[in-house]
Amino acid sequence: MTTPDPLRPGLHTVVVRTLLGLLGVAMIVLWVYAFFIAPSGNPDRLQDRSWPEMAQQRCLEARAVIDTLPRAAAATSPADRADDLDLATDVLADMVADLSLLPGGIDDDTRLIGMWLEDWAIYASDRRTHADRLRLEGDVQPLLTALPSGTGSVLKRMNGFARVNDMEACLDPGDV
Repeated sequence: MTTPDPLRPGLHTVVVRTLLGLLGVAMIVLWVYAFFIAPSGNPDRLQDRSWPEMAQQRCLEARAVIDTLPRAAAATSPADRADDLDLATDVLADMVADLSLLPGGIDDDTRLIGMWLEDWAIYASDRRTHADRLRLEGDVQPLLTALPSGTGSVLKRMNGFARVNDMEACLDPGDV
């Protein structure tokens, strides 16, 4: 019977050391990629900065019209509030239609803009549904479409895109 050599590590020790070494190398590769190779910035930020400038201007125009409409707190009944909400939603629908016609943007930009405008369409539909519920059910809370992942609403994603692209006037008007 041979006795183990005290200077020679066992198989278990070699495997553990090898795995720890590979883990260390993987972590170094990850950080090198993250700091030096990976693209920087927010992936939702549009590269063509002229489009957000034009959109901001159009959104400001829509905001000015919505600001002339009665606020929800001034409504005398849920049905009146629904009527005012429909008027504001019409303004937003016109704004979205105009935004879809704005020129500019590279292919990736136009894809992001298209997804953002789809979110606006869902939001407008949610507003119409809320107005209908106000008329039928009385004073009810709005129901906003959730993201497929269940981690927020379309409204939150829509507003996030506007903020990332410096289009503060293109946030939801907050009148619901």
